[in-house]
Amino acid sequence: MRDAVVVDCACGTGFGSEVLLAAGARSVQGVDLDRIALEYARSRHAHDGITYFEADALRFAPTPQPAVWVSLETVEHLPNPTAYVARVAQLLPKGGRFIASVPVTVCTDGNPHHLHDFTRASFRRLLSAHGFKEIRALEQSLRFSLGDIFDRAHGVRPRDRRHGLVRWYARHPRVFAKRVQLTLTKGFVNEYLTVVTELR
Repeated sequence: MRDAVVVDCACGTGFGSEVLLAAGARSVQGVDLDRIALEYARSRHAHDGITYFEADALRFAPTPQPAVWVSLETVEHLPNPTAYVARVAQLLPKGGRFIASVPVTVCTDGNPHHLHDFTRASFRRLLSAHGFKEIRALEQSLRFSLGDIFDRAHGVRPRDRRHGLVRWYARHPRVFAKRVQLTLTKGFVNEYLTVVTELR
């Protein structure tokens, strides 16, 4: 990534964009739909080497062409992950790097903003189907308790907690079954996979 043009897609408040620049990127194009988050990014994480754009992930046209595209905790939020990964493959040059992370345990039940559940295998299939070859991977686990879910003062932010979960499970029994299996085998845990891939 050193001296590379980098896109930080779903950059949020810009912290990660600044980290990418400090890690040696030549320039960073931070992209997000959240205008308030971008205003914060421009005020707190401004730098000559970073430009922030308010744009949709599927419509953003980076200039100059990036050599690295970063999407951390993004793909599970998108209505069409396949179209997004195809778009990234279209915009990167051969040999370009796509660095992406997703939850690989069920998460659509707890977070109303997550539209897709991935497994390690399904996420890797999505990437390889569009010409991305995995170079390295990092797995992380985050344990939580029932108190983290229901404690309004210190737990999950209310906007990130699905309301009416019992009714939601009644409409999505397969997701409920996955949650029960996960809890029985591993306890209360969210697992994440980050992969570094290269476009072949």
